[in-house]
This record gives sequence, structure tokens and C-alpha cells, in this order.
Amino acid sequence: MPWRSKLTRLQVLSEWQTSRRRRPRCKDLKKRAAAADTGETEQIDDITRMDEENDPRPETQEPRPPARPCPRSPLLKAMDAPRFSIKSRSSKRQLLMQLALLPPTGARAKVKPTPPGGPPPKAAAKAPTKTRDASSEIQRILGAASAEEKLQISGEATEEAILKVWKKLVLLLHPDKLQSLDDDTKAKGAEALHEVHAAKEELRQRAQQACAQVPVPPTRGSAPRCLNATPGARKYEISWMLPEVQDPKAPIEKYEVWGPRYCSEPGETFDWVLLATLPPLQSQFIIVEEAPTQQDVMWAADRVLRPTMSLAVYAVNGKGPSEALSLELPWTSAFPWLRGVGSLLCGKCFKLTPRGARQAWTACAGCGVGLAAELAIARGLGRALYWLWRRGTVATQCSQLHKLQEVIWPQHAFKAKSRSGWS
Repeated sequence: MPWRSKLTRLQVLSEWQTSRRRRPRCKDLKKRAAAADTGETEQIDDITRMDEENDPRPETQEPRPPARPCPRSPLLKAMDAPRFSIKSRSSKRQLLMQLALLPPTGARAKVKPTPPGGPPPKAAAKAPTKTRDASSEIQRILGAASAEEKLQISGEATEEAILKVWKKLVLLLHPDKLQSLDDDTKAKGAEALHEVHAAKEELRQRAQQACAQVPVPPTRGSAPRCLNATPGARKYEISWMLPEVQDPKAPIEKYEVWGPRYCSEPGETFDWVLLATLPPLQSQFIIVEEAPTQQDVMWAADRVLRPTMSLAVYAVNGKGPSEALSLELPWTSAFPWLRGVGSLLCGKCFKLTPRGARQAWTACAGCGVGLAAELAIARGLGRALYWLWRRGTVATQCSQLHKLQEVIWPQHAFKAKSRSGWS
């Protein structure tokens, strides 16, 4: 039992000891009678006499009131019945809190379950869901003629609706879902999946053509960098800046890199071809000489000894391409074998002469006839193979030759070869 203080405890113990000494006479008489039967009368009388002699108060004094009860814990106080009526909300809340602290009085009587009056009502029948069969979907997609029929969607649908239908078909025609089918159906499933992708792109382009705008042209990034200058394995890297925020009215679906397949002697570019299509989050491209189409663009710049090689980068969406980001890659300065001077073949004396200015006439070193820059340039088959001269040399001394395999001469040059002994 908890005590509030040591002083209270001492007071209670003192009162208890005093009450034990001042027991009523009736109790002492009963003990004396019991002791007389057992022969212990003298001992009890002595103890009683000593208590009476030690008691300073007279015998005529009234008996002392009972001792103060011991302090009780809050839990025991809460168990007492309330002495007053509860009127306020705070007192009700306090009573509920006190009742919550009471110990359980015992197990409650179990309520016997009553049987239901009838069977439970049946759940409402759900509408049957239409399950798609992969084989039937494959046949349907391959037999459809338009993109709307392949995706089973209207032509005026939004991009969100198109993507939702496309995702469902892609999950249905995934190769892992077609493992239980035969090989012929698997091959048709791959073809149908390709048709679904193409239909999605076509519908997205239509939606963007109607609503979107042409994207902003790319911004120039770092300077072009030559990664490998080895003949036959050359690599050049170009880069551009990505927009920080995507414009929803002019989205960028992809980037396209284009390059010229042919270059004229004055340096003009013709027949631009697509080199690569890049995702919208890629901001760099490496042109390599091993790729056939990229090789043609490189050799076109080699063939005319162009100081730079031209490339163009476009940002594209369904509305169309943006304006081109034109890039000029340093070319003759990056490769040593392109730093010489080209050769011109005279049509009268059939001698090779170092070419002068790119857009000017050059006098033949043999007969003095003026030679145009576009005429009789000695070049090899396929690759740009030139007679390269050091500046200041004469026409009869060829000082540098770059991988000359076979020189194509004009038709009248073969006569000159047999007559003058060209080698």
C-alpha cells in the first residue's frame, strides 16, 4: 500500500501500538478465562498490571476514537460508489476514465447466436468480362488495313487513349505470353506486335499534326571532337544541348542527324541522307567510318579535300522537323593525309599540275593553259585517292601519294599514257 510520507507511516504505526495496549476489558477477561483453563493466569495478570501502571491516563477517561484509516490508492477510491450526482461533462469524462481502470468483474455471458430467418441473398451477377485470345487478336491485327482498326480506336482519340490501348496489346502479344503457342503463331505474333507499334506511332503523329507545334531547334553544345584519326576507323563526336523544360505544345519525339553524300569541288553539299535517329534524351552522336552510310559522308568530304565536313541535327515530332543545327567538323586539319594540294590534269599536254585556288583557274605547268578546278581531277575508285603535292613543287615531281590503287583518267588521257609513257 503506498504511503504519502514517512511521517504518516510513523503516526499510523504509533496509533496501532497504542490501540493494542488499550484493548477493551471484555477481551482481557476472555483471555484470562482461556488462560485459567491452561494454567497461565499469573502471567496474564502480570502483563495486565504492567500495562495499567504504564498508562498515565486515568481509568475514568472515555475510550479514544478509532484510529484514522490508512491512505487508499486512487484505484480503490475509484471503485467506491459515487456520493454525488454527475452534472458536468468533465465529471462524466472523469467517471468514464475511472471505470476504465476497474478490473474485469468476470466473463460476460455469451450471447447465443440466433439462426438467420432465411438463406443469405445472392450477390448481384457481374457482367461477363470479355477476355482476349492472343491467337484471335493476332489474326485480327494482321488482317486490319488501317491503324485505327489495328488498335480498335477512333482516329480522333487523344494520345493518352492511344497509349492505354497500345499498352494492353503489347502485354497481350508479349513473347513470354506466346510460349504455349506453336512456332507459326509465335512468328505471326512478332509481326503483329510490330504492326501495333507502327500503328501507335502513326496515330501519335496524326494527333501531333493536328494539335502540336514544330519544336525549337537544338542548341549548339561542346565543340566537335575527333576520337580516332586512324584511316578506315575514324570517329568524330558531336553534341548539342537538351532543353531544360519540355514544351507540351511542341514536344520533341526524336533527334535526326543528316549528312551530305556528295560534295562539289567548290565545296557545296548535295544528296543529304539520314545517318541516325536518336531518342529525345540523347544529346550526342558519334559518326564512324565503319558504318556504310556514314562512310559515304566521310569520303565525300575526302574526295574534294573539303576543309570541314557538314552535319545537321533536327528536333522532330509529329508536326515535322525543326530548323537545322548546322555543324562543321574540322576535317583536313584533323587528318594529315588530307593536308596536301590536289592535282589537275591538263587536256593538251597531259601533265599533272598542283591545283591552285579552289574556285579559280590554275595555269598548266607544261603548256600554260588555264585549268578549271572542276576538270580532270585524278581520284581513285570508291575512296578519295589523290595525287597530293607539297606547295611550291613542279608538275613533274610528285612528292606525296595517299594510298593510290588505280587512277581514273579521262578517255583522252589513255592516248597520252602510251605516247608520253605516264606511269
